[in-house]
Amino acid sequence: MKKNIIGLSMMLIIGNIGCQTQNKDTVVTETTGEKPENAAKYEHIPDELLAGLKAHGGIDLWKKYGQLSYVLMKRGTTEQLVTDLHSRKVLLTLPDYKIGYDSKNVWITPNKAAMGGGSPRFYHNLNFYFFALPFVLADPGIKYEVLPDREIDEKVYDVVKISFDEGVGDASGDYYIAHFDQETHQLYLLLYTVTYFSGESNENYNAIIYHEWQNAGGLLVPKLIKGYKYAAGEIGEQRYEARFEHVVFEENTPAPSLFAMPENAEIDSLKADA
Repeated sequence: MKKNIIGLSMMLIIGNIGCQTQNKDTVVTETTGEKPENAAKYEHIPDELLAGLKAHGGIDLWKKYGQLSYVLMKRGTTEQLVTDLHSRKVLLTLPDYKIGYDSKNVWITPNKAAMGGGSPRFYHNLNFYFFALPFVLADPGIKYEVLPDREIDEKVYDVVKISFDEGVGDASGDYYIAHFDQETHQLYLLLYTVTYFSGESNENYNAIIYHEWQNAGGLLVPKLIKGYKYAAGEIGEQRYEARFEHVVFEENTPAPSLFAMPENAEIDSLKADA
């Protein structure tokens, strides 16, 4: 996988801008025929995503784990995450504040001012979601559209567009476009929109390149991702990079008390001001 893509011109999905399209019928994928356990539960998932799930360790193994923890280094800040993978409760610990989700409220302590701007509710599961791809793309309430193959930098990718049923999550109008290497079936490029603050669906995408992977508990998960601007079908300048370290999966779920809201915490409403 090439790591230096700054300034790389990639004609991708939006508007069919100058990107080579390969006939889907000419591509033979050897691994897509294998279904997960309880395959009937995954009949709605396209083969292109099933192959990606298998390449990353399998959705069945992912679902066996109840707890995930990692350390994230991003923009000069270190944050620790612990999450219940079944309930998606979360605790983020940063140098100046903590953010938690207890299945009802997203809270921050000592207060929102400690965050220095932004929305704790928007942020609380943002990096987790990017880390947990492609597994979270098999969550309930997701709709799929298989798009034509795309050639990027002389490699061909399977492309799957993801949207959400109304009312799923805080931003059900978001779109994701995942690109899987046709040789390894690993996730390479993600395009995503942000509708949390406006509430309006749009096709204004940001881009993430998955540069490095690591094995944790039998799952292939990100080690290094980089975010880029994206406009007119092209990857633009790099916006940030995020490195995930000390990744640990455990079968037992965390104690609920870990996510309990402290008495002095401030609750962040659904559509908090950024």
